[in-house]
Amino acid sequence: MLKRRNFLTLAAAAPAAALPAQAQVAHPACLPAWASIKTRNANKIEILYKTKHGQPNGLATTDNPNEMWVLDQGAGHWITLINLKDGSTIREFQADVVGPSGLCVDGDTMWITSTHNSIIVHCDIRTGKTIEKFVTPGAGRIYEREDDPPGRSSPLKPAWPDKPRGIGPAQANNVGNNTGKGLKPGRLPNDAQEGSGGTGAHAIILDGDYLIYACPPARQIFTINKNTWKVKSTWPVPGNRTHGMSWGKDRSTIWSSDSNLNAFFHHDAKTGNIFERVQLPNDSPVIHCAKLVGDYMYFCDDMGWIARFRI
Repeated sequence: MLKRRNFLTLAAAAPAAALPAQAQVAHPACLPAWASIKTRNANKIEILYKTKHGQPNGLATTDNPNEMWVLDQGAGHWITLINLKDGSTIREFQADVVGPSGLCVDGDTMWITSTHNSIIVHCDIRTGKTIEKFVTPGAGRIYEREDDPPGRSSPLKPAWPDKPRGIGPAQANNVGNNTGKGLKPGRLPNDAQEGSGGTGAHAIILDGDYLIYACPPARQIFTINKNTWKVKSTWPVPGNRTHGMSWGKDRSTIWSSDSNLNAFFHHDAKTGNIFERVQLPNDSPVIHCAKLVGDYMYFCDDMGWIARFRI
């Protein structure tokens, strides 16, 4: 298990360790810092079905194990409730987000990470109407390191080749931490169009009064109080493109993923310590979101496909 206090020491000093042949990633220089983590190869990946809008980037479970929310990062900003068995649409709505990457259900509301304007949006789960907007602690420009793995591109063809791709108009004129006079900590005016420069959070999950989200610019996972908007803790992550996250089976653990490392990481939910890595094969779809349902990890590739494997 790799503990947070040992992270920097290991990054500088740990010797490289070979992974099984199937688990090799394209840029082994990133491996030494995490070589002590137990690693196993993922089981066979099944590509299940197309998503309705073609650029899926977030998944959220509901109280019904046969249903799942799919967040699309395209310019339409659609959030679709699907039948997990076949991907058919149950209902959907649009939200005021830009290039979103994560969502979680909170009673009759939903939290969405609006990645490309660095805002976290709290909205009505029935209509998508914005209730509140917040800045994203940790947001900014994703910095590069010498040991970063190369970016992964999907091996899959677009599920809907005739549909235009993209997240919509680019955003400008950062508002940074200017939350608006008289608003509660971290809160933005509901007509805000940008939180801070660069990009914000990806995956997000709920833990009572706390939101837990992955923030690639900070290379960390944040836990923040949704009422006070104060950060409780941060955990370092192995790579530069942390994406989908999910609770483990008993909520004592959390799964995170990294799109470029092409792997899932199993964390202790209280400490953030990583005790297991599950490595996907080199030709797998690119991880853009993830949710554990029963024994299966569901994830999406932003070419428009939902896949899964037995975790």
